[in-house]
Amino acid sequence: ERDHAYVAADGAVYFAVQSFADYGRLSGNDLEALRGGAGGRVSQADQAGKRHPADFLLWKPDASHLMSWDSPWGRGYPGWHIECSAMATHVLGRNRIDIHTGGEDNIFPHHECEIAQTCGATGEPSFANLWMHSRHLMVEGQKMSKSKGNFFTVRQVLDGGFTGRAVDPAVLRFELIRANYRSRMDFTRKGLADSASAVRKLRQFAATLRERHGGAELEPARHAAPVMEFCRCLADDLNVAGAIGVVFAYLRDTDPQACDPAEALGVLAAFDAVLAVLPIDDDADAAADVAAERCAALDAARAAKDFATADAIRAELVEAGYDVKTGPEGTVAVPPLA
Repeated sequence: ERDHAYVAADGAVYFAVQSFADYGRLSGNDLEALRGGAGGRVSQADQAGKRHPADFLLWKPDASHLMSWDSPWGRGYPGWHIECSAMATHVLGRNRIDIHTGGEDNIFPHHECEIAQTCGATGEPSFANLWMHSRHLMVEGQKMSKSKGNFFTVRQVLDGGFTGRAVDPAVLRFELIRANYRSRMDFTRKGLADSASAVRKLRQFAATLRERHGGAELEPARHAAPVMEFCRCLADDLNVAGAIGVVFAYLRDTDPQACDPAEALGVLAAFDAVLAVLPIDDDADAAADVAAERCAALDAARAAKDFATADAIRAELVEAGYDVKTGPEGTVAVPPLA
């Protein structure tokens, strides 16, 4: 109806890129320099029916396709860019959204086509107020690919397929969010180990505070000075590294044995509303209590010179995945996070 689309001789519906003055603005592409077919992943046989080589597919008549629907142009299926425009406008109920994210490989043609078709349908001057594109993820300095054997799913990483030992989900989350989205992140075993250390510090700090506080319900201290600084960093183009720096500066400057535990837990809860790396239920605390009891039993056996029992308890904890260390103050069992 707005003259942005047309039906080709073969019955396919295309978006006419020349009808939309802003096509190419997001990606910086010159319309006339775009190579044929770049806008819609269509075969050369389909190119003849298009007015411009960069025109992209909106609807393809094909009753035999695995997924097909009835339409004014016959039974067929939509172009691959349409789904995001349809979901955004239908589910969010708005023709113009605030923030649109994606990988850097989505900028062209996918996001460029989303803008054109959405604005072409709604008449709005833009589709999203902000576009945020993350860089590609590297693995140990190389591009991730199945052919190189360095392609890992989340489940494989958690199950030990990357490091050789199980990885706590919070560690993987922390590792993936601590780099700015504009930077190309290198996913490494050392990085996971560093993130495991960071998560462990946060959890130990929280555990000490909870033990002193007694477990009463708390509200996040959203207006505390450290939390406001944390939020200021996040508001600066998602400067997560800066925000994490605020968190650990707070841990460094706060004595969990001497501070107001309720206040500190409120600050920590506000931090974790974003980081989401602290235990989300009581299972971790219950497991820690059991491990502490077994460590006490191990120390009691050692004191009684019942070394066979002490060794058996140590083996039990190690089998359960704990790092067990005995020092002057007794035995501690720390669950490895990565």
